[in-house]
This record gives sequence, C-alpha cells and structure tokens, in this order.
Amino acid sequence: MSLHTLQALQPLFGWLDDLPVPREDPGTVRDLAEEILSRPEYRDPPKSLWERINDAVGEFVADLFELVGLGGGSVAPLVAWLVLFLLGGLIVFLVYWAVRSGVFGEGRPTRDQGDPVIVATDAHRSARDWLSEAERHEAEGRWSEGLLCRYRSLVVDLVAREVIPELVGRTAGEYVRDVAQRHPAGLPSFTAATELFETAWYGGAPTGPTERDRFVALATEVLDARAQPVGATT
Repeated sequence: MSLHTLQALQPLFGWLDDLPVPREDPGTVRDLAEEILSRPEYRDPPKSLWERINDAVGEFVADLFELVGLGGGSVAPLVAWLVLFLLGGLIVFLVYWAVRSGVFGEGRPTRDQGDPVIVATDAHRSARDWLSEAERHEAEGRWSEGLLCRYRSLVVDLVAREVIPELVGRTAGEYVRDVAQRHPAGLPSFTAATELFETAWYGGAPTGPTERDRFVALATEVLDARAQPVGATT
C-alpha cells in the first residue's frame, strides 16, 4: 500500500487516537482472567459415571474404526455400544468355537461335562470290538483314545457279566459304585483302572505303552476276581 493511500485513509481511523492507553500489564490481566475463569461457577459440571463410560466406549470404537481404516472422529453413543456388543459377541463365539474344536487342547470333555463312556449307544459292539479299535488307535500313536476304548471294552465285559447295568449316560463314578455293590472282589483293580483312564482322558496326562500295559493288567485282575457270585449284593 502506497504512502499516498495511507495518508488518504488516516482520517477514517482518527478515532483510534482517542482510545485510552492501557494502564495494566498484559501479563497481570491474563493471570486475573485465568483466576476468574477457574472459579467453580465458570467450570463445566463434573461428568457422571455413565457419561464417562459413554465417552470411553466412544473413544475406543473411534480408535478401532481408525485402526481398520474406516475413519476416525467422534462416534454416536448408540453406534459405539452396538459395535461393542457385536465385538463382544464375536469374541465369545470364537472362544466357544475354539474350546469345542479343541484349539486349546485335545477338545475332550471335563468331568463336569459328562462321561464319554456310554456303552449302550451301540448295542452291537462287543468287548472284542472295542479292543480292536483300541489297538488301531494305539498303532497310530493315539494312546489316550486307545485307553478310552479299552475302558469301554472292560465296561461292556462287566455289563455282559451283569455287574454293571446296561444304561445310557452313566459315568465312570457310577460304574465304580456298581462294581462295589456287585463285584467287590474286583473293586480295587477296577477303581485303579478307572483312575488311570480318567487321568489320561480328562487330565491329559502323558499316555503310552506303559499306561496301556498297566491298564491291561488291571482289567485282567477285575475280570479274574470272582470271590463271590456275579450279581450278588452286599
């Protein structure tokens, strides 16, 4: 802008010469303003717990959107909670699927989920059939599965001898009680065989030829123990 132009415009801003000259130091004025604005009446009211939770959820979902390339910025509370619930449901489903499919282990049931030894599900399978299946598992290195089949073979044999009732859905603990009532002479060996089976199947204990041979010896002892007539009660 030229000097001539500034001179021409000077009359228009002459009123600025009439403004009073500040007497206070600018720093003092700033400190005073900050002190005034810090008073309780000028502060924002504290947020409730629910508002803080809403803010945290919104920030989390916004960060998640930004991370996956869907943009950042604020997210409406309703949308944020909907995304959070969907994400939580997905995580629960994945954990359930992983547990059921055996991703975190061999996928075997626990004692609380029930016993897999249900001998009446296939009435046509004999004790010899279960032993043959056990031998196939063992030949392929599946020793726990082999022990399960050997336990089933023993149970089927005891069913045939009327020591254990042929009922669907009974547990190993119930088999032990049956043997205690109807074949007490074989109880110590059957209890030991049951514990060996449960330790391998439920507990995931290392299982191999040694455990197989131990189970075979115990099963033989159970079947050979005939101190009283089969079917007698105590």
